[in-house]
Order: sequence, then structure tokens, then C-alpha cells
Amino acid sequence: MRRVSTLFAVVALIGLYLTAGSSAERAVTGAVLEPQQKPVAQKKPITQKNPIPSSEKSVKAGMLVYVNACRPCHGLQAKGDGVAPPPGSRPANLVDDKWDHGSSDAEIFKTIKEGVAPDYFMQPWGERISDEEIWNAINYLRDLAKRVKK
Repeated sequence: MRRVSTLFAVVALIGLYLTAGSSAERAVTGAVLEPQQKPVAQKKPITQKNPIPSSEKSVKAGMLVYVNACRPCHGLQAKGDGVAPPPGSRPANLVDDKWDHGSSDAEIFKTIKEGVAPDYFMQPWGERISDEEIWNAINYLRDLAKRVKK
């Protein structure tokens, strides 16, 4: 019984110590700062032209990337009406004529690869999918935009 009491006292003291330390830190900083997700460092310069020609094969490969990575937020037809966007976000419509972060292939590539700061509602995907997959997804979006507008 004495060992249990001693163990409980040690755990309580450790908890008190940790709580006091975090309260003092909070008093100095004024708030608890949460780590921000940092953008992915560019390893290669972004080319101005998509190096993967739009083809049936590329569009199909891009569709798979879109379905797995983009559809939850951007929706089935990429209109920004997905079922699982981050709370407080408004995913972009990817098939309209207005693109908030640039509409060239290179700008879209950069947005997908690095995400959109400062809140990163659009997460950086550069470490999760390859450059080739990003370019294929862009080809898919271009193809989808043509079909949705008709």
C-alpha cells in the first residue's frame, strides 16, 4: 500500500511540475503556439510547361490521383463541394474560369505541391504524391473542365 501511495505522489508531482512549466511558458508567450506545417522545399524548378502531354493515359492516371487526394475536398466534379474539407475552409472550384492561386499549369503545380500558406487549408502534397502524379492530375482537371462546361 505504501508503494502505491509513493508512486501516486511521484506521478502527481511530475504532473504538477509539467503543468506549472506550461503555465509559466503560456504567461511569457501569451498563448500556446501550435506548429505550422511548413511548405515543401522545392528540389527542382517548376517548369512553365507541363512535361507530360495530355493523353488518355495521363488523364486516367490523373483521375486516380484526383479521386484519392482531391475529391474529398473539391468534390466529384471539382466544383469545390466535397464532403470532407477542413473545418473553416472553402475549397476552390477547379473547373471554373477563376483560379485564386494562378491558372497556368506551373502555378497549379506549385499550389498542389507546396499548398497554400498561411493556413494550409490546401495542404502541400509534394511529399505524398510524385511530380508526375501532380502533372497527370492537372491534365485530368483540364479535361474535366472541358467536359463539365459543355
